[in-house]
Amino acid sequence: MKPTSNKALPCAVFGHNFVKSKTNSDQTAELTCSICGTKVNTDEHGNFDEMSVSNKDIQSTLRQLFHLNLQISKPKFS
Repeated sequence: MKPTSNKALPCAVFGHNFVKSKTNSDQTAELTCSICGTKVNTDEHGNFDEMSVSNKDIQSTLRQLFHLNLQISKPKFS
């Protein structure tokens, strides 16, 4: 991975310092680098899978749709 800013330079030289940020229901984990903020997912076997920009966009859109669906499906009493 090539660094895109000075903030990512230590990661390019020494490697990322990943911290577990989220555990998914399918026993996979989301890891975030504490220095540059790079996010990766682990699969069932523990292999790293870097999250691409399109994957982040898809996830944020699905999250927004989920929250809209929750707002619409709640019965409103007046």
